[in-house]
Amino acid sequence: MKKREKINRITISIEESLLKDLLEITKQKKKSRAINIACKEFVKMKLKENLLILRGKITLKKEV
Repeated sequence: MKKREKINRITISIEESLLKDLLEITKQKKKSRAINIACKEFVKMKLKENLLILRGKITLKKEV
């Protein structure tokens, strides 16, 4: 069973059209779920970008 993450409540200001698009894209009815999905995807995308920036800059040694 997956452990539940601690939830922080925040207030945000977001453009109405952006929120509408987000709800449609994520197919969510609850705004908080849609925003949570978008934030997770954004973080994943940025982590991948950071790894690509490091490509070729680090060398891993193979242990025998």
